[in-house]
Amino acid sequence: MIRKIVASCAVVLFSSVAVAIAHADTIGTVATFTLTDKGSLTATGPFGTITVTQTAAGQVTVHETLAANEYYAGTGAGDALEFNIKASDGPFNFSGITSGFAVGPAPDTASPFGTFLQSITCTACSGGQTSNPPGPLTFIVSSANGVNVSDFLANSGGFFFASDIFIGNIVTGVGQTGNVAAGGPAGVTPEPSSLMLLGTGILGAAGLFRRKLVAAASRG
Repeated sequence: MIRKIVASCAVVLFSSVAVAIAHADTIGTVATFTLTDKGSLTATGPFGTITVTQTAAGQVTVHETLAANEYYAGTGAGDALEFNIKASDGPFNFSGITSGFAVGPAPDTASPFGTFLQSITCTACSGGQTSNPPGPLTFIVSSANGVNVSDFLANSGGFFFASDIFIGNIVTGVGQTGNVAAGGPAGVTPEPSSLMLLGTGILGAAGLFRRKLVAAASRG
């Protein structure tokens, strides 16, 4: 009898942990990506940072900051930002887009980093000009199915984001234009309540486990 109770409580314990993990993308969760892959460019990165933040249930905010002396290119070789969100979450709503930018082609290609499912284009850009917007670029993504930080996925080449940028004031004194990309996130920081939820689930299951053992022992 006690063996059955132990097995039952183990299921409850692991179920509680699974529920906590399933809700990892709580409000405040942040994933950080760094643009370090330079393709054919000879400049040295990092070229910028992208943060994806769970700002509401089923809604994320994307924020990209380029490094100093960099601008969005708008050369036609790529777009301001290309990325992949899990297709089953769509169709997507984009709002709060920084002035000078708009929803771009979907899908879109950023050579040599491959194809991405979604993009944001720079409508205020003209070739590789220093007068182009330097950013930062911010926008909000949501959908009827809900969007989470963990729904941003790598493309077939293993890249999560790509940006077509112009880099000025490099060592040779000549600017370069091209795509840069980011691989996996540098880190994912859950909001403290996520950890509390996990701890609460474990403690609750442990308490139930203890109560059932005591009850079983009293029945002899």
